[in-house]
Amino acid sequence: MGAASPKVPRMRTGFSRRDFLKLGSAALLSSALPRFARHSLELGPMLDEPFDPSVIYHGSRKVPSIAMTYDDCWHPEVLEQLVEMVKPYPVFHFTFFAIGEAIDIGEAVRPGIWRKLYEQGHEIGYHTYHHDNPQTMALHTLESDLDQWMATLSRVLGVWPTVHFARPPFDDLSLSFQELCRKRGIVATLYSTGFESADMQESMRLASKAVNGDIVQMHTYQDPPHGRFDVDITAKVLPYLAQQGFTLVTMSQLYDTVLRERYSSDGCDVAAGGAPTRTCLE
Repeated sequence: MGAASPKVPRMRTGFSRRDFLKLGSAALLSSALPRFARHSLELGPMLDEPFDPSVIYHGSRKVPSIAMTYDDCWHPEVLEQLVEMVKPYPVFHFTFFAIGEAIDIGEAVRPGIWRKLYEQGHEIGYHTYHHDNPQTMALHTLESDLDQWMATLSRVLGVWPTVHFARPPFDDLSLSFQELCRKRGIVATLYSTGFESADMQESMRLASKAVNGDIVQMHTYQDPPHGRFDVDITAKVLPYLAQQGFTLVTMSQLYDTVLRERYSSDGCDVAAGGAPTRTCLE
């Protein structure tokens, strides 16, 4: 991104040309709906309900997969623990919505930590560079912020990645943040549940309420006064979810399933053109 950015290879889209046209129609229809009416933007079970492909709160309610997402990512030692924790489950992966400053600090403290989790199949999403409230940022400011964040991420990874998803700090889906996502082809990502609690029993109770397609918001807290040790919660929740038959997937995997369900896509189509999401699983 920007004049100095290396050229990004053209990506395939996760649906056919016909499905892409349907997606464009759905996006136009959804743009006429109230932007902040959550129920009108959710990806619910009815395929004929309004669907905004640029915003997601949860995935398919028919498929037993869940996206575990972690915001901020200030503590690289927690990232290492999470990556090690999921190794007994080879098909399980996380999505990390990282602050740009946290990426920089994490790399300084644990060199190679971001490349390690990226190469192991975990996904990284945009969460602004300084964790500023998007409500206070104009579109051009957010674009510069994203460019700075991308430059930092590409430096620590050693490659220029394609980023599919963005979560606004403070869960503030401002008009400027939505416009940034639409302009840059990124899916604005909220969530449908979370397991954080100072009480482990309460965390497990929340986990017991998990359903197909949930997007779970977590953090990398290590703050004793709040009692929120997200790595400890994950250690308890992970085997429980596996026993319940859930698979933990990246946001790209979760979203790919939604598109296939919505548009009856039979796979990637090189000739489909540029999708507004730029999301496709090879």
